Amino acid sequence: MRHTIGWFSLLAVCSLMTVPGAVGPAGATAKVVGPPEIAWKDMTPKQQRAYMKVAVMPKMKEVFQAFDAKKFKTFTCETCHGKGADDRKYKMPSPDIHPLPNTPEAFMAMVKSEPTWPKWTKFMGEEVVPAMGALLAVPVFDPKKPVEGAFSCGGCHKLEKVGASAP
Repeated sequence: MRHTIGWFSLLAVCSLMTVPGAVGPAGATAKVVGPPEIAWKDMTPKQQRAYMKVAVMPKMKEVFQAFDAKKFKTFTCETCHGKGADDRKYKMPSPDIHPLPNTPEAFMAMVKSEPTWPKWTKFMGEEVVPAMGALLAVPVFDPKKPVEGAFSCGGCHKLEKVGASAP
């Protein structure tokens, strides 16, 4: 089986998108700032919200709906951030997204034993992670060359505690 955690990097460089302007007061167009002009971690909550609305949501909606139009017919902030996201100030990883095994060995065991995991692993690794890495202008996790701040599965999914078994 060719599913490893190293499938993330190819699309990251290719998927940066132009951020359109947002309509401001009295119909004026205001520039929405975001990566790479300003790092995500340095953006104000208001800037992050605007960037999510005009850049992240449209791109990720397209990515998820291309994968499964029926399952992701409705794509909202809650799709990724989970229920009560506003109360949690949209902090990630989401408590509502399926937690992942915390070791490469446990992860690969799930890929081999759970029928849907290969499909989801391929989608997440080849589509979601590279797109989010590009949108956030950060490197994508590569287990052969780990880089601090790289975007990975843990950007959205909580990792199980060591010793916990997957459902």
